[in-house]
Amino acid sequence: MFLLLFCITLFLSCDRNTKDEKEEIIVLSENTTGNDSTTVSLSLLIGENHDLLTDHYWLLTDARHLVDRSISTIDWMGPMTPRIIFYKLEIPSGSILYQERLRKERFSFMYQTEELNKLRVLENTFFSGIYNFEFNTNLTNFALKGNNIPYGTHERVGQQASFEYPLVGIWGRLPALTEYRLVDLTGCLYYMEIDKEILYFAIREGTYLLKQIDDRTFETVSAFPDGNLRLEVTSDRRMLLTPLFTLPDDEEGILGQLELFRNPFRISDFDEHDGPF
Repeated sequence: MFLLLFCITLFLSCDRNTKDEKEEIIVLSENTTGNDSTTVSLSLLIGENHDLLTDHYWLLTDARHLVDRSISTIDWMGPMTPRIIFYKLEIPSGSILYQERLRKERFSFMYQTEELNKLRVLENTFFSGIYNFEFNTNLTNFALKGNNIPYGTHERVGQQASFEYPLVGIWGRLPALTEYRLVDLTGCLYYMEIDKEILYFAIREGTYLLKQIDDRTFETVSAFPDGNLRLEVTSDRRMLLTPLFTLPDDEEGILGQLELFRNPFRISDFDEHDGPF
């Protein structure tokens, strides 16, 4: 009889502990204010295997109503919904990292190792691989080829910005001008990709280098002012994305906050041609 009472007591104790743990997780998930001390930290979100951060798509929504309730927000549906994908930054030590901007539309990153005639693209959904390129003798143009596909000759626009790094500068012809700038990757362990245009917003699509500022915040490292963003964790399923730049008078775009929601499905659970969206 004593043994039976002991087993019942033990079962009820375990069940109560399990419920307490579940309730704690729910409280953390529902806290989205970003001001409470119980907010989930980057340390917990990243974890040892980076799974919560890098093995999920994060869906973007218009979050301007969090600041001003009177604003009518924009809703994106289905395939039109912009997503953010996080990657672990893994490139050889001593690499030269370039940030590339196509017009004012898209950011990407490329790097050179000791093979200076090759440009390696940081993984993204738009293009991943290696470009081969070759300058002419006076460094005023270069020929580019990727995946055995020629991409033509690119001519320098304006003066040469750096003799040590001749790729730095503006190349091409209007309206398809591409600019390369050096960027310092010191202290950066991750980067993220916005996989499509965010309609009506000024934040560009493409890849962004991330540097952890504190245990709740990333900020982007960018050689271009309009690549400066702040990313703040507000729960284990949500983050806030805030632009840290202004636009010139001749350019339109919404400079409002966006909110990220972590999709519950893991990227690794799907084939490369499949997915929840």
